[in-house]
Amino acid sequence: MTSKSRKALGLGLALLGAAGMVGCRNHMPHSLTWPGGGDITPSHAKPPEGGYYTNWDPYAVEIELTPVEDVNPVRTQHIMIATVKDKNGKALPNRRVEWIINDGSVGDIVEVDESGWRNSRGYKVDNHYAVSHTNNFKHVLDRGNSDPADDISLTEGQTWCVITSPIEGTTNITAYAPGIYDWSKHKAFAIKHWYDVHWEWPPAATNPIGTSHEFVTKITKYSDGTPLAGYIVTYKLADGPAGTFEPGGGNTATVTTDAAGLAKITLRQAAPAEGTNNVDIDVMRPENVQCCKPAVHIASGRTSKTWIGPKISIDKECTPAAMVGETVNYTIVVGNPSQVDATNVVVTDAIPAGIQYVSSTPAGQASGASVTWSLGTVKPGQPVSIAVQAKATQVGKFENCAEVRADYNLNARDCCVTVVTSPKLQISKTCTKEITTCDTIEYVITVRNEGDGAAKNVRVSDQLPAGVVTSDGKTAMDAVVGDLGPGESKEIRFTAKAAKPGTYNNTVRATGDAGLTAEASCTTKVTQPVLDVQKTGPKERYIGRPAEYTITVSNKGDTVAKGTVLTDPIPAGMQFTSASDGGALSGNVVTWNLGDMAPGASKTVKLSLKAITAGKVVNTATAKAICTEAQATTEGENKGVPAVLLEVIDISDPIEIGAQETYEITVTNQGSAADTNIVIKIEIPAEMEFVNAAGPTQGTASGKSVTFAPLPSLAPKAKAVYKLVTKGTKAADVRLKVSMSTDQTGNVPVEETESTHVYE
Repeated sequence: MTSKSRKALGLGLALLGAAGMVGCRNHMPHSLTWPGGGDITPSHAKPPEGGYYTNWDPYAVEIELTPVEDVNPVRTQHIMIATVKDKNGKALPNRRVEWIINDGSVGDIVEVDESGWRNSRGYKVDNHYAVSHTNNFKHVLDRGNSDPADDISLTEGQTWCVITSPIEGTTNITAYAPGIYDWSKHKAFAIKHWYDVHWEWPPAATNPIGTSHEFVTKITKYSDGTPLAGYIVTYKLADGPAGTFEPGGGNTATVTTDAAGLAKITLRQAAPAEGTNNVDIDVMRPENVQCCKPAVHIASGRTSKTWIGPKISIDKECTPAAMVGETVNYTIVVGNPSQVDATNVVVTDAIPAGIQYVSSTPAGQASGASVTWSLGTVKPGQPVSIAVQAKATQVGKFENCAEVRADYNLNARDCCVTVVTSPKLQISKTCTKEITTCDTIEYVITVRNEGDGAAKNVRVSDQLPAGVVTSDGKTAMDAVVGDLGPGESKEIRFTAKAAKPGTYNNTVRATGDAGLTAEASCTTKVTQPVLDVQKTGPKERYIGRPAEYTITVSNKGDTVAKGTVLTDPIPAGMQFTSASDGGALSGNVVTWNLGDMAPGASKTVKLSLKAITAGKVVNTATAKAICTEAQATTEGENKGVPAVLLEVIDISDPIEIGAQETYEITVTNQGSAADTNIVIKIEIPAEMEFVNAAGPTQGTASGKSVTFAPLPSLAPKAKAVYKLVTKGTKAADVRLKVSMSTDQTGNVPVEETESTHVYE
């Protein structure tokens, strides 16, 4: 294939690709138009022969250029914005626009929108011709400075071109969209007038109502800043409050710039009123008759004058609820939410009946039911507060309104409501009517608000009478109830004990704010059963003999001794025999159920015992009932009967001279009591001599007498055996004499003899 064939093939593919993408609304219909080398292709805007006369872009139908006509100072830049639209007026992206400064015009193209892709980007061919493409996205031109006020926002489907001129004159601009098929709509025209004039509009201003304001427009040369005198400046009130210009006295006035390039005029309000006057301003360059130059409109602008007046506000707050006799506080705050002073400010507060004025800070002037405060000037943002103290004198709902007035017919009013109520405390108290000293007194206190308003800070105090303390040992009960709403009540319970019998009356007191009080009392009778036990019985009894005891139980208290029970344990050494009045033995204790015993009642019972062992006998009877107990004790002694038997026998009788005879001496305690300190003494006959002696104690011989050391004790039924061995020395019928003495026999010893026959 030749290079020519390849080139034709490439051209055909390009045309085919372009034709295939023409149907897309947002597609670049020019993107494949005769591509060339380099980043920017200065190509023709339409396809070659065969496609040139076709509708190359079926969507684009119109181009729009803004601004159509404008005035700019020389040496400044002016931005022209072109928009390519479809039949519905919607802007189209990626459309080519050519910019042309027509022959005979002053000025040049400085910069052009270079958006686009690769070699279809926008570009400037020379100072009078450039190409750009409408944008795909929104963006902002910030002109390269930090002032956002001169930024230009561009939408999708718009493109731009920047022109300037260093000299005065007129620039005629043509914007051409070659993709638009209709020749009558593919061009747009604009005119830019350049003058060596710079204007400064009066800034927007704010003034108090009733004042005047001077507007100053400054006209100078843009090139060197020198003043331009004689320029005609016209001011016109466009809207807002009625006013006039001076000089002139109307709502439109024309003045010329002075030697300093200033055009001054004063605006006065017809009557003080808030609002904003928009003022339209036109600047004309005067006619120059000498050089045949007509008058020229240079610029139109607008400024504004906002008139602000003082404002007045009032806010009133008060105690929302109070009781009769309580202080009611009012707070009045007067404010000025404007930017200028409010003058001759006066506040009046009409105090309603049922509320009595007491004082205020600052002091007010009271007259009848009203109080007045002259506040003078209230500055913006500096509110003035008034504190009022009053007193509630009646029950009811009271609305209190305060009004403020100031210059320029300013006024405001605010009200608040205080509900005055009269709470009423009522208290009741119940207590146990009658108890014993062993019981607790139950107190129930109910405090109630019977009024129509809240009873605040209610406390209850109950000072107990002497001798009565609470269960935790306190002599008084104090409780914080707090606030009670109308009809609301609270119950308080506590217990106490009385130390001794008596009648106890105590009063409980409830208190609350505003002097609220209430009292209630109740009485408790405290009684005590007092048991008394008397017991009698024998002081001494011998073993085996009966012992009779008499027990008397009495209630010496002032109330019934309930469930009285008498018990008497059988002491050691005694044995139960019988009991009267239903006394029953259980284990070692005899019990009588005596039942309830009225005050002053008594009951006597008997108890029979038998002494069985010797010794001291302590017998205690105990009577118990609810809340009382008593005892009685008897002491006695059980004794035994000492009965000592002395027996003497000889074992070998008769014996020959020289033989030994053994005597056996037996002491037997046949009684019921021990024998003590038993002493045995023996008298040996003259015809015998002592050999030896033995026994429970040591025997000592002295001549013909033998004495045994005392035996400390010999229990009842016990025996003590002594032995004496003698030798016969002479034939005879002899008698051995034995005597026995004890503590019990006293000074009369017991004697016994035994005869023995001694022979040769």
